[in-house]
Amino acid sequence: MAFFSVKSPKKLETVWPEMMNRIELRLRELPALGSVTGIKEQKKIFENNPKLRSEFRTYLSTMTLTGISDKEIARKLEKKLESPYFLLLNFTSFPCTKDCSSNEQWVIRLKLIEAHSGDLIFRVRKQHQLTEDEKSADAYNELAGKLTTEVVDEFASGFIVPWHRWRYEHLQPASVRTERSELGI
Repeated sequence: MAFFSVKSPKKLETVWPEMMNRIELRLRELPALGSVTGIKEQKKIFENNPKLRSEFRTYLSTMTLTGISDKEIARKLEKKLESPYFLLLNFTSFPCTKDCSSNEQWVIRLKLIEAHSGDLIFRVRKQHQLTEDEKSADAYNELAGKLTTEVVDEFASGFIVPWHRWRYEHLQPASVRTERSELGI
C-alpha cells in the first residue's frame, strides 16, 4: 500500500512533515494494510524519474479535485511503487459558507483506492469548523494533528479486511470473482 498526501495547507507547513511521519507510523502498525510505501520512499523513486514525479502530481491533482483516479497514471505508479493500493490523505482548508459559524473549516479525507481499477475501497471523512480559540498558532497545529489522528484511527477501526475484500470481490463480474472460501473468510 502506498501512502499519498496532498500538499499541506499554508498555516500547517511547519508541522506537516511531522504529522505525516506520525500517520505513516500508525499505518505501518495496521497489519491489514501490509507493507506501506511512505513519502520518503516515494521521494527516492521520484528523484530518479522526473516524468513519473510529474505524473504523480497530476494524479494527485486529478484525484483531489475530481475524486477520479487516472487509471493510466495509476498503473504506472502501481508498478513503480510496487503497491496495488493507494491510501490518499486529503486535508483541505477553506472559507465557510453562510450557514457556518466560523470563517474557516477543514475537511479531512482518507481514501483507500485500488490502483489498477481506480475503485474506492474504503474512505473516512471528517469536517471541522474552527472556532476563534482554535485559530491561535499552537491550538491550530495541535487541532490539525488531533483530527488527522482521529481520521486514521477511524479508518483503522472501520476497515475490516475480510468483509471489505469480500464485498469488493462481489462487485467483480462472476467470471473473475474470487470465491469467499479462497479469501479465507
